[in-house]
Amino acid sequence: MRWFDRSRGVSFVNASVVRPDGTLASSLRIARGRVTGLNSPARDDLVVDCGGAAILPGLINAHDHLELNSFGRLKWRERYENVGEWIADFQPRFATDPALAANRPETLTDRLFVGALKNLLCGVTTVCHHNPLYPPLRNGFPVRVVRRFGWSHSWLMDGPRVRASYRRTPADWPWVVHAAEGVDAGASAELAELDRLGCVGANTVLVHGVGLKPADRRLALARGCALVWCPSSNHFLFGTTADVRDFSARGRLAIGSDSRLSCDGDLLDELRAARLTGLISTRDLVRAVTCDAAYALRLRRAGELLDGGPADLVILAAPGADPFAAAVSAHRSDVRLVMIDGRPLMGDPGMLRLFEDARVATVSVTVDGRPKILAAAIADRARRSAIHEPGLEVPA
Repeated sequence: MRWFDRSRGVSFVNASVVRPDGTLASSLRIARGRVTGLNSPARDDLVVDCGGAAILPGLINAHDHLELNSFGRLKWRERYENVGEWIADFQPRFATDPALAANRPETLTDRLFVGALKNLLCGVTTVCHHNPLYPPLRNGFPVRVVRRFGWSHSWLMDGPRVRASYRRTPADWPWVVHAAEGVDAGASAELAELDRLGCVGANTVLVHGVGLKPADRRLALARGCALVWCPSSNHFLFGTTADVRDFSARGRLAIGSDSRLSCDGDLLDELRAARLTGLISTRDLVRAVTCDAAYALRLRRAGELLDGGPADLVILAAPGADPFAAAVSAHRSDVRLVMIDGRPLMGDPGMLRLFEDARVATVSVTVDGRPKILAAAIADRARRSAIHEPGLEVPA
């Protein structure tokens, strides 16, 4: 019997439940895979004392290349002016460099699965994969993958073909494109090229935006565009990142991890990198991986813990009184529970009773040296994978 078919509810108490408006609640109840409110436990509920931990909506990673997370950071210059220089450096090496040897068609399924683990273990429940929707992503994937969106790589790579991609995308779907990924004149000119082709509209989601000038940002915001920010990737390649303050102030900023070819690691690493810039508040950073990310990607009933909405959530250790500060300073070892559709998938050993009550078999694992429990189906798949997620140890 599936978790959401069961009548027994779960009440999380003694918690800091984060609401989109920045206010907090102390309890959260779910039943049949749905949020039923910020209310007191029902008589037969399983009650989980969170010990002051923060409960957030499941995090939304607004930009990843899931099949490219099996590699470490790679670059061959101290600093690039434009992402085109970096692409030109590494693409020929896929056939010759041992560090890139895993990038073969026969490893695709395992590489995508590692991308899922990267996200799940840090509390991400939904990810926007900026590449084809490969068959393994469609059914039985450990995290939700955004499906209703259009995309082009970039003006740099696709040129005038971006117009056809934009026009094929329904107006109520987001259209995602790398833009202004660099600091030179070519990067700064990309928004104007997209605009000339009619690709800057209310559903346009720009990724990176490092080279956007103030006039570009004003144009993008006037047209209703959103921006996905990847600060650690930007700093690694270009030594700087985008000015995101205007997008955040309008609720149109999301954060993405990018792939491990250029990013620090996962979405929690990206939040810490974003915090170090000092550009926006901790509350706005949390919005950028929850409700504002959902808005940018047109995800209905995601990014918020709403009555009747899916019970996608993450519980993070919150050693201080401010759950927003805790969230943007957390590491994945601080993740106490990840749940999708009310089904627990990874958590602390102290959450074992919750898994048992949901009839989810578990395996004891370690994540970055900390003991955790992982849904057995995911652990078994990790054992079979020819490519392994760094920091995850699953017993044989």
